[in-house]
Amino acid sequence: MPYPQPSGTYELDHLIALELGGDNSDANLWPEPASPAPGFHQKDDLENRMHDLVCAGRLDLHEAQREIASNWYAAYVRYVGA
Repeated sequence: MPYPQPSGTYELDHLIALELGGDNSDANLWPEPASPAPGFHQKDDLENRMHDLVCAGRLDLHEAQREIASNWYAAYVRYVGA
């Protein structure tokens, strides 16, 4: 990836969000593009939705972590909609 990137083009993303029990380890961090969609904006929407569901007791935390780590876009379609 060329450096520096224009602001807003990428974000340093947590594969498993902090709000879903992720951490700041290098293994959990990656540069995520904003576009093409789906990009970091859509993943942020998913993380917020999953957080709400976990806190409401409607989604198991470990299931949320597994789904977002294995195929976050499939989880996005399932929980947020395409």
